[in-house]
Amino acid sequence: MRRNLTWILMIGLILTAGVSLAGSTLSIRLVEASHAGQGMGAGLGDVSKVLQDNLPFKSFQLLASRSMSLPANGVASLNAGFVARCSGNQGSLSVVIESGGRKVLQSTVELRDGSPLILGGFSSGKGKLIVILLAK
Repeated sequence: MRRNLTWILMIGLILTAGVSLAGSTLSIRLVEASHAGQGMGAGLGDVSKVLQDNLPFKSFQLLASRSMSLPANGVASLNAGFVARCSGNQGSLSVVIESGGRKVLQSTVELRDGSPLILGGFSSGKGKLIVILLAK
């Protein structure tokens, strides 16, 4: 009986530890990616490798950075007329990106702590606008 109680307590501690490692903040960034120029703009150091390794652009500039608590239930106004509406937890996060009041992207995503998720590829004057989501 005592051995069973020990195992139950150990499993409970492991499950609790996993829950406490779940991200509590959602970071939302609007980035302009282009072939003009070169380099990584300020505020993108933590995602620079992912951007350079996965996207065919030479320059990345941060246009806006917002955050909200997880589970999310809010709106983040971004530059260039973009708005991000997010609701849910990081295992099932509903994301709607609007531009000028018009829906340009709607998706439900799963975020892993510390792993950026890149959405979009919306046209801009110099290249493409992308949205980066990150749970931390």
